[in-house]
Amino acid sequence: MQKKKKSESSARLLLVILPRMLAVLVLLAIAVGIVALLMATRGQSEKRPPEVASVVIHAIDSQHHSTDRVWSGYGTARTMRSAELVAEVAGRVIERPERIEAGARIKRGDLIVRLEATDYINALDSAQQAVKAIEAQLEGLDVEEEQTQLQVQYAGEEIEAAKRDLERIDEAIGAGAANSGERDGVYAALLRTQRQLATLRQQLDLIPSRRLNLEAQLSSQRASARVAEQNVERSTIRAPFDAEIQSVTPRVGDWVGLGTSVARVVDLSQLEIPLKLPASSSSWVRVGDEAQFWLREPVGEPDRVGKIVRVAPEADASSRTITVYAEVSQDPTDPHRLLPGQFVHGRVLTHDEHDRVILPRRAVQSNTVFVAGPLKNGFRVIEKVPVRIAYSFEGRRPTIDPNENQWVALELGYEPVEGSPVVVSLLDQIVTGMRVRLDRDPELAQELDPVSSDGAGDDEGSTP
Repeated sequence: MQKKKKSESSARLLLVILPRMLAVLVLLAIAVGIVALLMATRGQSEKRPPEVASVVIHAIDSQHHSTDRVWSGYGTARTMRSAELVAEVAGRVIERPERIEAGARIKRGDLIVRLEATDYINALDSAQQAVKAIEAQLEGLDVEEEQTQLQVQYAGEEIEAAKRDLERIDEAIGAGAANSGERDGVYAALLRTQRQLATLRQQLDLIPSRRLNLEAQLSSQRASARVAEQNVERSTIRAPFDAEIQSVTPRVGDWVGLGTSVARVVDLSQLEIPLKLPASSSSWVRVGDEAQFWLREPVGEPDRVGKIVRVAPEADASSRTITVYAEVSQDPTDPHRLLPGQFVHGRVLTHDEHDRVILPRRAVQSNTVFVAGPLKNGFRVIEKVPVRIAYSFEGRRPTIDPNENQWVALELGYEPVEGSPVVVSLLDQIVTGMRVRLDRDPELAQELDPVSSDGAGDDEGSTP
C-alpha cells in the first residue's frame, strides 16, 4: 500500500517538473539562436597598419619673432606737485570762501584765506612817503650843486680881477701915482674872495657824500616799502596752481601766526610712481619705456599707463630690486583716478633687440624640447633637441597660438632648426623615436573628412 502511494506521488511530481524543464530548454535554444545570429551579422573593424595608427599631436613651428620683455613690480603712487601753504605774516582771518573745504577743486590764484592787513598797509604808506621825501632831497641837492658850481666860478673870476687890480696898483705905486693904503684895501678884498672860494669848494666837495647818504636812505626806504607791499600781498593766501584741497585749518576770526600751516593742496594730474623691479632688469629698462599699472590684480587692461623717466643707479641688496620712476598723467576729475599713497602693481615693457624663437613655457622640459621630424610614409619621428631659455614672459600671442598665455624666449644658437615643429601636446605620453602625426598633416585631414576626400560624385546617387 505504501509503495503504491509513493509511486503515485512521484508521478504527480514528474508531471509538474517536466513542463518547466521543457520551457527552460526552449528559452535556452532561443537565446543561443539569437547570439549566433548576432555573431554571424557583426561588422569587421578595419585594422590600420602600425605606421599609420600613431599618436596625433599638436606642434608649433620654430620661428623667430620680435618680442617685448615684461618686468613686474610694485610701488606706491605719489604726487609730483603738492604745496603746504603757511602764513608768511601774522594776522586775523577776515575772509574764507564757503567752498574752500577739504576735497574742493581750486584753480591757480583762487582765494584760500585773507588776513587783516591794516598794519602792513600803513607801513607801506609810511615807507612810500619816506621815499618821496628822500627823492625830493636828492633833487634839491642837485640844484644846490649846480648853484655852488656857479658861485665857485664867479669867485674865481673875482679873484682874477682882484689880482689884476693889485698888479695895476703896484705899477702905480712904482710910478708914484698911488700909495700903499690903496694896495692894502685891494689885497684885503682879494683875501676875502679867496676864503669865500675855499668855502664854496668845500661845500661842493661834500655834495657827493651827502648824495650817497641820501641814496642809501632811499634804498632802505624803498626796501621797507617792498617788504610792506609784500606783506600786504602775503596777507592774501591764494592757490599756487590747479589742485585739490587736502586740508584747510583756519576760519574767519582765527588768529594765524607767522609760519602757521593754513592749507595743503595736491595736484592729481601728474603722479610719480617709484616702481620696484627685479635687479636683473637693470640692463633692460630704459628711460622712455612704457609702464602699465593696475590698482588690483594685474589682469586685463591696465588702469593707467605711464613712461619711465628715471632709473635709480643702485640696487637694493636686501630685496634684490632696483627702483625705476614712472610718470603718469590722468584726468583729476575722473572718479577712478589714481590717488597718491595707493599701492599699485606695475609692468614695464622692454623691447628685445633680437628676434628669438618663442615657445609655450610647457613645451620646454629640462632644457629640451620634442621636435617632430619630416613627414615620411604617413608619420613623423620624435626627436629631442636641447635648448636654453633666455627669459620667460606672459601675454597673448595669437599669431603663434591663441590659447597660450605663458611663453619662453630661447637663447640665440640654442634653439630648434627654423621651421621645425615643436611638440606642445601629449608631452607626458611621447618619447624619443616614437612615430606620431601632426593634427595639420594632410593625410590626417583626409581621414578626418572622408566626404571631401571621396569627392562630390558620391552624393549624386544618394537618396535623401
